[in-house]
Amino acid sequence: MRTEQTRQVAEKYFSSLENGDLDAALALLAPDVEFDLPQDDWNRVIPYLGQHRGVEEVKSAFAVRAETTEVLDYAMRGLRADGDTAFATIYTKAAHTRTGKEFEILDSHELVVDEHGRIARWKVYFDPNGEIAAFTSDANERLIAACWNGDRTTASEVLDFGADVNRRDPASGLTALMIAAGRADAPLTDLLLARGADVFATDSAAGATALHKACQGGSLDVVRSLVRAGAFVDAVVPTTGHTPLMDALWFKFPEVAKYLLDAGAGLNLNTHYGFSLKEHFAYELNVNTIGKDRLLLAEKYLNERIASDEKKTAEQRLMAAVDAGDADAVRTLLADGAEVDEVFPRLGGFNDGHTPLLVAARDGHTEIARLLLAAGADVNATEPTFGAVPLHKSVYNGHVELTKMIAGQPGVNLDFQGATNGYTPLHDALWHGYEECARAVVDAGARLDLAGHDGKTPFDLAAEVFGDEHPLTAAIRAKS
Repeated sequence: MRTEQTRQVAEKYFSSLENGDLDAALALLAPDVEFDLPQDDWNRVIPYLGQHRGVEEVKSAFAVRAETTEVLDYAMRGLRADGDTAFATIYTKAAHTRTGKEFEILDSHELVVDEHGRIARWKVYFDPNGEIAAFTSDANERLIAACWNGDRTTASEVLDFGADVNRRDPASGLTALMIAAGRADAPLTDLLLARGADVFATDSAAGATALHKACQGGSLDVVRSLVRAGAFVDAVVPTTGHTPLMDALWFKFPEVAKYLLDAGAGLNLNTHYGFSLKEHFAYELNVNTIGKDRLLLAEKYLNERIASDEKKTAEQRLMAAVDAGDADAVRTLLADGAEVDEVFPRLGGFNDGHTPLLVAARDGHTEIARLLLAAGADVNATEPTFGAVPLHKSVYNGHVELTKMIAGQPGVNLDFQGATNGYTPLHDALWHGYEECARAVVDAGARLDLAGHDGKTPFDLAAEVFGDEHPLTAAIRAKS
């Protein structure tokens, strides 16, 4: 008798839902009904999932579903009752009301009917993937719209639901980060960076980065966040040759320009239409009338940076001695307390961003390098242009004794891969045909399995440069 009652209640319940008679369906629920639509991090995009207690909560869940989902077809495909429990299979075809995307679900329902003929517990088991796809099919478009509108809440929500943080706006070619940066939206910029937005991406029209857009937008907070996230302060726009600093000057944001100047932005760079940075700025001073006070403040900051560079260059006596190959002067300066890892200012020259050891390794000053290492020079210091370490510099130029000395230093990274091509020092030695340097690095324990950005391993380069039967190639093959 109990089983038949359970079956009849379940049939009436699902029939009421199929016919759209929500009041009749709700009347079959116990006042304290427990309704469970399982929810986790993956399916939480579906807003009505979760645990609902009592008829009013169930009614609210139905209301939310009605707002987000248009039911196109609904039918019971099977029903079995046993005592106070019924198991039903329900087919639903629906469309998401915002995206219009259709989906199908085949749910399993477990209902427990109490002694009064009311549904006391109702649990649904289902595969949410189709519904999730319907709810999120416009996530990327919503992210772009949220960035244009400065809607951080929606941006965060759609990123949670799988939107591509590096999505481009089809109309402008800008990524979400470029939009936020250009609109001077610091909180949104920080959100996108935290979610992995690419600071190096360029727009599809001109080739500018998010940092260029930020210099147009004028928010110092945005510029600071991008630089801290690794944005290249001297990134060059392919179409104009503009750097971020040029744009900061052009758009009259002196404090942004000062920040970039303090961050080491290069001054000896040219636009692609023939102006140096200084000529470009002089042109701006001449053609602008409104906002000239801001340009004059930027000029003050620019002149201060020029004076600072000149002062730093004059103070770098150790670098001057290394550059001149004067070991005695290096010895004296180190004894007098010179900073062994001082970094040369970025002046648009060959030593930009280099430490003395990097220069000594590049120029083959073995005795000077020995003095610098003994004084505690960083054997893994990296220069900013090629992303190379001292061992790269040494092998690249074929300095055998210097290579052996650096490769034998405690803590040396034999396998550092340069930023521009992914080559290790061993790759560079082989690439340039310096057999003895390559052997020294191999003997020191360099890895043989690393590939450059061209996919070539040390063995590949050895075979290409020296030939497949060369003793060095054979030795690398044997150790690989």
